Amino acid sequence: MENLIYTLLGTNKIKNNKFYFLCKIVLSLIFAFTIMLDSMLVFQGQIYGTLEQIHFTQLELKNILIFILVAFVTYIALSIFEIIVDKLEKAIYTQKQRKTKNIKVYFIVFLVILIAWLPYILSYFPGGIYADTMDAIRQITGEKPWNNNNPILYTFILKIFVSIGNSMQLGFELFTIAQVLAMAGVIAYLIYWLYKKNVSIKYLVLVTFYFAIFSLIPIYAISIWKDTPFCIALLLYIILIAETIYQDGKNLEKKSTIIQYLILMILVCSLRNNGIYIIVTTTIILAIIYRKRITNKLKAFCIVQALGIITIYIIQGPIYAKCGFESKFIGSLGIPLQQMYYVIADNGNITEEQKDFFENVYSIEKIKERYNPCIVDKINWATGFNYTYIEEHRKEVINIWFDMFLKNPKSYVKAYLLNTIGFWDITKATTDGYINPQMWNEDLKNIYNIEQIDYIEKLTGQSIKSIITPSAPISSAVFGFVAIFGCVLTIYKKRYKNLLIYLPAILTWATVLIAAPLAFSLRYVYILVLILPLGLILPILNQEHRKN
Repeated sequence: MENLIYTLLGTNKIKNNKFYFLCKIVLSLIFAFTIMLDSMLVFQGQIYGTLEQIHFTQLELKNILIFILVAFVTYIALSIFEIIVDKLEKAIYTQKQRKTKNIKVYFIVFLVILIAWLPYILSYFPGGIYADTMDAIRQITGEKPWNNNNPILYTFILKIFVSIGNSMQLGFELFTIAQVLAMAGVIAYLIYWLYKKNVSIKYLVLVTFYFAIFSLIPIYAISIWKDTPFCIALLLYIILIAETIYQDGKNLEKKSTIIQYLILMILVCSLRNNGIYIIVTTTIILAIIYRKRITNKLKAFCIVQALGIITIYIIQGPIYAKCGFESKFIGSLGIPLQQMYYVIADNGNITEEQKDFFENVYSIEKIKERYNPCIVDKINWATGFNYTYIEEHRKEVINIWFDMFLKNPKSYVKAYLLNTIGFWDITKATTDGYINPQMWNEDLKNIYNIEQIDYIEKLTGQSIKSIITPSAPISSAVFGFVAIFGCVLTIYKKRYKNLLIYLPAILTWATVLIAAPLAFSLRYVYILVLILPLGLILPILNQEHRKN
């Protein structure tokens, strides 16, 4: 009994792993803080609300008590998971070494996943198109100039498929088929990779079922938006990082790995605009980890990837700018603008000169009228909003933002938290940017001749959409905290290098928390859904389980 109490309190771990103890305390406090904030949050379940409908109440004693209770329970829960992880290591890995690389496993998993996804594919073929894709369509048809707000590579790929199909309908059908095959192929490769690392068949079956029947997987496979190809590339990149950690960096000396890394780096950076931050950070840390093992071959890896990153910066910077493809400056100002709008809407401290600036942009009264705590686009894309003025006064925008921050720090914090609710609050979720199996609007059929066909209803007279489509959204924060919990348990097992495997997904979450344009959108951090089954593997992954 005494040993159990010590285990639950974590006291027997303090001497052996003080860093883990500190991480466990910090995570418990952070998680408790988010739950406390949730207890103070007034939110009606819809992002389109006013400041009176979406706001924080004053801190009360009950909120503090919630914080203390949740912090304690979280700490105990992590302590219990220490016991579970220790026992799972024997259960998840088979004791008998597999002597052959049975490639049949890959094809079996691939076919199982495709068959399981058929109800979704046939019900929503050729998939769903979102607002961002509508923007890409208008660029393809020449209705608007190309820009990098939607990554140029993604728009170009869509254009290739439309050209091959010689029509919008066939082009998008071919694209969806290719995307479904790519996602199923990468997921099957992940499971096959785990198989080669001696993970037990029982656990592999559970992982396969997760990817086959969890509705968020097939729905994203048929959703035609930039986030799905980005996450396919990022998942491949994460597997390559995992293999690198598993081989202790030895694979970085191979030409094949250098080429694979370079290709995946280009794809991740080119399929979403925050990809460059994910790649640069991960690559630098990877080089630091293996800096003591720098050989001529490893130097080649570092040189090639450094040149690759520089080339990407040049292409997405000066070259895109010269071609008129650069992203609008306003696209990176989601949260800063929301913070300034909050101050205006809440009658905060603002100078007359600053008011004059906003009068040139949209007007103070209109900002107060249209301000929404959860979405900046209601103002930024409103008729009459002068985003050109912001583009031409970039330095002034930054100066005003900083000056208003010094005068209204509490308002800035509240505005930030309200504009990122869905990414830190595990209890709050909406359908905004969550799934998209349906077409976007009537223009697709009337103007672009793209029609969605429910083949199951066409063949049987009955639709199963209401059965297969999720009705209750899950908060993005749930998947984020699962990843963070996995990181802490990885520290408990002292497998510190394994943290690098989590890093690309965590950075995706972090960059969204820094620049989220709206408070709810699972698609921005969908990679967290894809890596969820790795949560029980990464804390215990090491070379002791390496397949001979």
